[in-house]
This record gives sequence, C-alpha cells and structure tokens, in this order.
Amino acid sequence: MDRKRAVIVTSGFLLFISCFGMWSLWEPDRTLSEFENRVLAKFPSFSWDKLWSGRYTDQLDDYLVDQFVGRDNWVGLKSDMERMSGKTENNQVFFGSSGYLFERFTYDEEQLGQNIKQIARFAERHQKDVDSLSLLLVPNSQTLNGEYLPKYAEATDAPQSPLMDQIFSELSGRVAPVDIREVLQQKKSTAQIYYRTDHHWTTRGAYYGYQAFADTIGLSPTPEAALEAKQFSDSFYGTFYTKANQRNITPDHLELLETSLQEYEVCIEGQNTCKNSFYDLNAQNERDKYKVFFGGNYPLVTINIPHEEANKDRSIIVFKDSYANAMVPFLAQHYSTIHMIDMRYFRMDVDEYLEEHHFDDMLLLYSVATIAQEDIFKWLN
Repeated sequence: MDRKRAVIVTSGFLLFISCFGMWSLWEPDRTLSEFENRVLAKFPSFSWDKLWSGRYTDQLDDYLVDQFVGRDNWVGLKSDMERMSGKTENNQVFFGSSGYLFERFTYDEEQLGQNIKQIARFAERHQKDVDSLSLLLVPNSQTLNGEYLPKYAEATDAPQSPLMDQIFSELSGRVAPVDIREVLQQKKSTAQIYYRTDHHWTTRGAYYGYQAFADTIGLSPTPEAALEAKQFSDSFYGTFYTKANQRNITPDHLELLETSLQEYEVCIEGQNTCKNSFYDLNAQNERDKYKVFFGGNYPLVTINIPHEEANKDRSIIVFKDSYANAMVPFLAQHYSTIHMIDMRYFRMDVDEYLEEHHFDDMLLLYSVATIAQEDIFKWLN
C-alpha cells in the first residue's frame, strides 16, 4: 500500500508540473505584471559563455518563474495565505490598520551626512543669488499616522522626525527650513494627507505643504476654498500595494485641486511639443495613476505662465523628487516662470544652468527618505 501510494502521489505531482508547464509554454509571454507593476523576464538568448558561467540557467529560471501561467493569482494567493497566518509585513511593507500600508524606513548615517554636506556646499554658493533659498522636507506616512502601524513596527522602523531636526539644524543659516509637520498634524483630522497604498502625499497634503512654503517666503497662498476639487480616480493602487502584493485592500481616491489660470505652457526636456496642462489625463488608463502629475518624472521641466499682475512676474527653480509633482501646480499662482530639476536624471552643470537662467527664488523639495538614502546630491556640485 505504501509503494502504491507513493506511485500515485509521484504521478500526480509530475502530471501537475507537466500540465502547468505545457500551459505556460502555450500561453504568450507577458512583458508586464500589472499586479506587481514590474517588467517580467524574457526568454534568454543562448551562448556557451553564458551557459558555462551559469548566467544562462539563472536567466532561464527567472523566465520560467515570471512567465508561469496565472502568476499574478499565485502571488496574490501566497500573500492572502500569509495574512491569514497572522503575518503583518511583506517585502519591507507593514500591514497597518484601517487599510494603511507603510514601508519600513532605514538609512545609512554616512550617506545622510554626505548629502547634508553636498546641500550645504551648494547653498553656500547660491544663497546670495536669490531672494529666498528654502528646504521643504516631506516626512513619511508613519510620521503622521503612526497609530495605524503594527505594534512591533517601531522596533524596526527608524523615526524620521529626529532626522528632520538634524537636517534643518545642520543646514541652519544656509537654507530657510519649511517645517510642515505641525500643519499636517493639524489637518489630518479633516483631510487625508497620505495615500493608504502609496508613499506619496495626497493632493490635499501637497496643498498644505504649499501653504507652509508660501507663508515662509511671504507669499499669500491661494485659499483652499478657491480650489476646484475633481476626482481623477477611485481605483488608485500605489507602490506599497505593489510591494506588499496584498490584493484585499480598498484602493485610494486620487483627486486634483485646480486653480484658475490663463493659458500656460509646460515644456519637458526631450519632447518636441509643449503641453498646456500640468496634468496627463492619459494616466487614467495606466497602472501608476500618480503619473497624472506632469506624466511622471523628468530631468527638466519648464513652465511659463503669463500673469497680468506685475508682482507675479517672478521666477523659481525647484530641485525635487516626485513629491513636488503634486505641489508645483499651486506655485503657478505666484510665478511666471517655474523650472523643475530632478537630480536623479539631470546631468547638466548646475552652476552653469543657474548662471544662464536667473531665478528670484529657489526651493529644494524632497522627501526625508530621498535625503537620507539617495546618492544624488553630489550632482549639485
């Protein structure tokens, strides 16, 4: 009986593998996993060198795993089983209460120190060239919504508020700090400041950041009541959703807060024609709907806004990461020229660029994670 049972189990296993293997070969290869929001492996090209070194078999293994039939459903099932077993984290993403997801935050003190020094060097050279040089730091979601974190998360998640204090302190006298923590804390009871499934702040959160910046440099921010709210999507799933592979989470709502402007022009480096909108409505049909703001991230974006009022004939340059994309449209009420530079992709000489284009104001707008983790600020110098 034991031998017969072994034959049945082995035969069933081989039949299962064979059927799914043939099914996978029959199905056309996919290039993108919508669920995981990533490009899937292609069938590898063969060479004897790759076979000898082991790269070919590694690539073939990646291909078979990525192109396995029903992959998204299997990945989702795995995540569902882990949640049922009580697991509260996957791929460095915490499963919080009330549908919130949070990414575990860690950083390297040496990298943080180098970035602060690079920003200080840059600010010392240019603080006299502009009327204002400001630094706006955006903390992560758990800084504001820590009550939704799993109980054990605090032991493995580095707090960002002390880092913000450190960054502002070490750059004191060189840049004007725009500390938005208090205003966001005040507004969280009446507005959603961060998406539940994504690392970005919502359009409302970006508006409150804009208010704080305007107050810091002496501008009169556009009243919130004067903005026209438009829901862009009620099915927005962000980066945390993708990393956590957690299917049973309610999607976010993504809204736009539009102001009344005359015709304006948005020009993106490398594109032949300019646009007449801050928003790319084609993002409605994309997996990453946050691309509605400018269509994504680019090395350089220039915005020209005609204003009749003489006091709005001003210019600003914004050094930024993706958090700025939702906030910059609010600045258009105060400036006739806005340049956005993303140092992750921009490789022109920054000093030469600033000599060629004079700006009245300068803003560095980054998430705390970017300054603590990314090795990009050396390009400022």
